[in-house]
Amino acid sequence: MIFKKSFYFLFSTILVFTACGGGGSSKKTESTTAPILSNHSAVIATNSVAISTISFANAGDAVTSCSVTPALPKGLSLRSNCSISGTPTVNQSVTTYTVKGSNAGGSDRATVNLSVVEDTESEVTLSGKVTYDSVPFASGGLSGLDYNNIVKKPVRGAVVEIVDDSGKTVGTTSTDANGNYSFKVKGTKVKVRVLAQLYKKVSNGKSSWDFQVKDNTNNEALYGMEGALASLGSKSTQTRNLNASSGWGGNSYTSTRVAAPFSILDVIYKAVQKITIAQSDAKFAPLNIFWSKNNISSASENAAIGQIITSHYDGTALYILGKENSDTDEYDTVIIGHEWGHYYEATFSRSDSIGGMHSGGDELDIRIAFGEGFGNAMGCIINDTPLYLDSSGAAQGTTGVMMDLENGGTGTNPGWYSELSISRILYDVYDNHNDVGDIISFGFTPLHKLFIDAEKNTPAFTSIFTFITALKNENPGNNAAIDALTLNESIAPINDIYGTGRVNRVGNANPLYSILSVGNSADFVTNYSAVASSQGNKLGAYNFVSFTIPSAGTYTIEVSQLGGGGTPDPDMFLYYGSSNQPVAVAEAYGETDSITEFLEAGTYRMAVIVYDQSSGETFRVTLN
Repeated sequence: MIFKKSFYFLFSTILVFTACGGGGSSKKTESTTAPILSNHSAVIATNSVAISTISFANAGDAVTSCSVTPALPKGLSLRSNCSISGTPTVNQSVTTYTVKGSNAGGSDRATVNLSVVEDTESEVTLSGKVTYDSVPFASGGLSGLDYNNIVKKPVRGAVVEIVDDSGKTVGTTSTDANGNYSFKVKGTKVKVRVLAQLYKKVSNGKSSWDFQVKDNTNNEALYGMEGALASLGSKSTQTRNLNASSGWGGNSYTSTRVAAPFSILDVIYKAVQKITIAQSDAKFAPLNIFWSKNNISSASENAAIGQIITSHYDGTALYILGKENSDTDEYDTVIIGHEWGHYYEATFSRSDSIGGMHSGGDELDIRIAFGEGFGNAMGCIINDTPLYLDSSGAAQGTTGVMMDLENGGTGTNPGWYSELSISRILYDVYDNHNDVGDIISFGFTPLHKLFIDAEKNTPAFTSIFTFITALKNENPGNNAAIDALTLNESIAPINDIYGTGRVNRVGNANPLYSILSVGNSADFVTNYSAVASSQGNKLGAYNFVSFTIPSAGTYTIEVSQLGGGGTPDPDMFLYYGSSNQPVAVAEAYGETDSITEFLEAGTYRMAVIVYDQSSGETFRVTLN
């Protein structure tokens, strides 16, 4: 179903002016036909309003020079092709103007009767407030959405257009922080159109953005709503308020869910405010947010029909669930904030997360643990709430996920490999509420500066180790308080970006990073249970190696099994400096694998995984 009064397609219209009138004498040369100009119909121009270009039809060859008599009214000019354009600035009674167009073949004349009159249309200040129906969670957050207590909230920062009775957009602005807009317009009839778009044009030294909520199941149409076309009347002011309704009919959605895109947009508005307070010249990469009432959790992905697996950021766009009685996320503000947080991490900072399925109690690869913990924390930071709530089920009456990020140290398997532990640490660093183990209240600006600098440029894989190390370096007087915060999550004090002193599993354990040098080797023991059943994002699946290349040259890195049999299939992914794109990959199927590559001097890190092998086998990485 297409949203009534919510979707529309904007088409460019090319207006062609057809000339009429008489002609004049002409001269010819052997190779060029003199212009044959037609008179133009009378034009009544308005003072201080740009005219539509006056063009004289020409049945001959092109005009190369032109003149006009008498002189045109001030503000208008004659082009070499005999067209007239500009904005008149003085009144002028009806006057016949004659243009003379010439080329190598001769010349011809044509006329136009032109007058300039005062603008007699009265100007009307058109203003109003734009709101949307926001559906809160039931008290306590445990019983899903509460449609009995819908609240009208302002649509903030959205693009507003004024459209006249010809379909022309005669004004554009954005709603303010209270959802208000105001225009000065002229004409007879107009309508107000509000787009599900936050937009601020690119400008030197200032922030800019373009976020649009679109329907992935309707040719990526931009969502919007508009009021009726109505007269501006005779008064100097007029008020037109618009509200995007939820579409809820008491037990189910019974009409268009106009509010949904604006609820999503408001979360992004809040995120933009936090970032621009921290960095006034922040340039946001354009982002489409795809939502549809057909978007549903699925095993496979086909966004055109609403199969989006789950709400997620795919590296280029956000996809948000919307299927009624299954899982709708448009009012789950922390979920939207979580996914937008992945966009923020990827575009402003750096994400090394390898993705994959995960849950709160998992012992995860440090990269995904930090990435998902970061997303959880950002969802709560953007919305300034410690409660992470996700509605689902019949009539959206169940809270499928409920976490309180103020309950530090209370989750299953707390530690540096836990996304929940990392969520709580990051939120506690941000918030101004002290709880068990938390006496830190840094706010967002220091975090933003850390994310766009130290975290983005770390030579290690992004993790709680890189974050805490940078936090300590930038706040040396708070080291004891930072240690107390991590200890509350069963994480011993962190002193470097590589997590020195940690091992990656309880059984068949290896150092979190093996340190390698040119001409030497490093050994690690496999833990096959961590890579079985597509569990390659769990702790122990990958083994990390770090080394420094002292001088540029061609080097060979090889991984091979010490003893054993079969075809273990080791793979390697090599990264240079702070890049999250590998400079070399070895994924050949076999007993060994190697990389021979020209390497610049500097710091490298490598992730090594071994498939098709039982636990407890030893592998060796050599660098020559």
